[in-house]
Amino acid sequence: MSPLGYRRSTPSASSAESGAFRALPDGRAARGTARALALLVDRIVTLGSTGTSEVLERAAVRDALRLFTARIREGAMLCRVLEGQFVLAGEAVDRGLTRDDPLLAGLLSRCIAHGVGGMTVRQGAAPGELFTLASMLAAPPRSGDAGPFSSDTPTTLSSVGPELPPRELLRSWSVLVTPAELPSAFQRQAPEQGIAAISATMADGAGASPTAAALTRLIAAHSDDAANAAVDQLAHLLDEAEFRGEARVVEGIARACMAQLHTVGAGSGRLALERLLRRLQHRRTLELLGERLPHVPDRLTLLELFARAGEIAVEILVNQLMRVQDATARRAYFDSIVSLDLGATLLFDLVRDSRWFVVRNAVALLGEMGVEHADIAMLPLVSHDDDRIRIAVSRSLLRLGTAKALAGLHGLIDDRNAEVRRIAAAAYGLTSTASGSVRPPAARLAMALERETDEDVALEMLSSLGRLGSADAIQRLLRIALPPQQPQDGSERPAPKDSYLRVAAIESLLRARGQAVVPALEILKHDPDPNVAAAAQRLDS
Repeated sequence: MSPLGYRRSTPSASSAESGAFRALPDGRAARGTARALALLVDRIVTLGSTGTSEVLERAAVRDALRLFTARIREGAMLCRVLEGQFVLAGEAVDRGLTRDDPLLAGLLSRCIAHGVGGMTVRQGAAPGELFTLASMLAAPPRSGDAGPFSSDTPTTLSSVGPELPPRELLRSWSVLVTPAELPSAFQRQAPEQGIAAISATMADGAGASPTAAALTRLIAAHSDDAANAAVDQLAHLLDEAEFRGEARVVEGIARACMAQLHTVGAGSGRLALERLLRRLQHRRTLELLGERLPHVPDRLTLLELFARAGEIAVEILVNQLMRVQDATARRAYFDSIVSLDLGATLLFDLVRDSRWFVVRNAVALLGEMGVEHADIAMLPLVSHDDDRIRIAVSRSLLRLGTAKALAGLHGLIDDRNAEVRRIAAAAYGLTSTASGSVRPPAARLAMALERETDEDVALEMLSSLGRLGSADAIQRLLRIALPPQQPQDGSERPAPKDSYLRVAAIESLLRARGQAVVPALEILKHDPDPNVAAAAQRLDS
């Protein structure tokens, strides 16, 4: 996904955010991130409502987006709305603090109006994703029949069937917004609801369905003999439903059987139910259940059955994922495969497929599942001609975070796609958890920064230079942050870097060296650029 292109002017939004840009306790850091989101939402609302001073207001939105992106670069955002108050990173925010802060109070009010129950943003989310999140919160609340905001990129989080209430209000690769209360339909179902699903397909009601009648006898069975008799009849009816391709009938049998299994526990009828479950794991049965998977309210029930089937179930779901056209259904299959955490061998084979969408989904699954040695399978794809595949591979390699994965990403710092370069720049600031891993040299990153034309990529590069913290990286940051010196040959002094780059360099210096950069801050407090001077003053407070 290509981030929105932004240019910068006017006072920095960072100066509107109280508190220095430095390491904070978890509670303060979480509130700072939420307040950065609140500021961005407020700026978008102002832009949409006034219609005046458009250039100034757009610059203010850009500045607020940079601030929010910088906060997310430092850590993920975990926010819930419970009983009319924020819970950030597991810590409830004092109601008085929210009430006395107009920005947080406004954000809370909008979350409640939109029915938001939780917001999860992964660390390092792309600016475009963050802007979409803020835009959703800034927009007027939508009607109850509106579907969720979405992107074409699959994620590991629950999706929604077209006939069901939404499981989420917004989703993208790194952002999930869930509703305040999940509908009761998503809770574990009773056996009778499986029968109801079958009866709903019959024109004459439950009495006209032999399958519903057989399930009723199975539920009412109090002995093994009675349960076995009901299962014998259901096995025959299941054969007929398969022959006719009646996926809803197969779904109803499976749902009722799994629910009854939880009801009886180890009591009478357990062995009969296990026999029926083995019958439900036939390939054709699983294929019909796979067709219904995106549309059922209690997907967990069917996933328990798929988990029993093992690799063959994953193969069926992967085939459905590659074949289905609806984005919501694709996410349902993607999420289900990740939940099963099986089928790595099949996914490794699909990485070499000739179809771009198959490869993209395969590498996304391998990254989300954290499959061992997946980096080795993905690395040859970093030079693929298709930008969509390189972006998916880059995201998955960053999520794996192995030494090989990060080293492969370092080589993409000059990629033609801006999002790939942004991810590669982020990889420079990370260290693999593998034993003996070392940080990469800063020279190549610094040289790429000199050539970089995309603002979001440049900011990511500056942040990673600060994380590297080497002597070379610090020198590069100082050259950007400080005003240029007069050349010794008497030629014209070079123009200073743009304000937003200099402010970002100052923040990276502070992160890398702490109080050691105070002398540089003293110089920058008197800088001719008011944005730089204000940032230096704020960061030294």
